[in-house]
Amino acid sequence: MSTRYTLEPSPIDYHADVQAQRVQRALKQIDPGDVLAIIDRRIAAEPDPKAHPLYAMVCWHLDRLGTPLDGGAFYDRWRQVVLEAIDSYVDDVLVVED
Repeated sequence: MSTRYTLEPSPIDYHADVQAQRVQRALKQIDPGDVLAIIDRRIAAEPDPKAHPLYAMVCWHLDRLGTPLDGGAFYDRWRQVVLEAIDSYVDDVLVVED
């Protein structure tokens, strides 16, 4: 007798699938303005100007760094800031959903 159509336990993690669906729904609810607001609040709360993501660019334009601005590092830093803000917004949406 063939076992081709015999149902076996799924190798897929049901809970991980449900969580991934919840995250996708949360991402669809996010407005870019909300993410920008999170970024603005975090930057405003930082007391050290050297920790600001634009600090190196401002110094470069004021000719205070003495070395060229690394555009790749600048992009990576802002990318990290944006992804962290999105993650925290998703977490907030999921907490409200629970």
